[in-house]
Amino acid sequence: MTDLHFGIVKGIDVTDAYLTACTELFGAHYGVWSSEAAKQNSLLKPGAHVKLSPSKARAECLSDPAHTTLALCTLNDGTLVGYAFATQWSYGDGLVSWITQLVVHSKHRRRGIATMLLRMLRNGSGSSAFGLVSSHPAACIALSAIGDRHWINNIDLDFIRRTAPRMLSVATVDYLKDAQLRGSLFEERPAAGTVSSVDTKFYVDREEPLAALKAHVASSGSWPLGELLEGHEFLIVVKVLPL
Repeated sequence: MTDLHFGIVKGIDVTDAYLTACTELFGAHYGVWSSEAAKQNSLLKPGAHVKLSPSKARAECLSDPAHTTLALCTLNDGTLVGYAFATQWSYGDGLVSWITQLVVHSKHRRRGIATMLLRMLRNGSGSSAFGLVSSHPAACIALSAIGDRHWINNIDLDFIRRTAPRMLSVATVDYLKDAQLRGSLFEERPAAGTVSSVDTKFYVDREEPLAALKAHVASSGSWPLGELLEGHEFLIVVKVLPL
């Protein structure tokens, strides 16, 4: 990883130039819309790249700049190849840092970039927990690596069940406030196979994420977060050890 360079930018110091670089990476490497995308917006075209404007990124990821941090990964020439935003708030039992965006260039995945970005956000954060919602298992695996159990197949599902509703009910991130929790951790009659997810009505194509999930199950034998319905994203929250 000698060609990779990592850095931290405080939310109040995130300029439009940073947001432009992040949204360009997002638009090229986050994913594409699924065949169900019209349910979200009739103008969305299946197979088209999911795009994000700098202004929308600022609204979704920097609504509380004083409690937001951006972690960056660049190459030797300064090219951005990965980033993660985290916003922090109090949820009663302590502080939670929520990963609102995590994107890594497709050609630089499986190099530990996502995990390193999350570790940087954890260091000195003072948070007792980190969480995210994502349709991609790699994001969940990366987050689990910074938790006190260190591995996705060892995560504390009861911790998610007990804390996630409280965390999201006081979230400072708008799209999380009305999130509908789904799965056996939160519902008496969950859809078959679902465990921990959120109905975000975000219809991103899941071919590549599901292939990654299949590979994970083949190598490890299990996946604790259950099945993923269309328009839903996995929900994971991990306790972190103080540093």
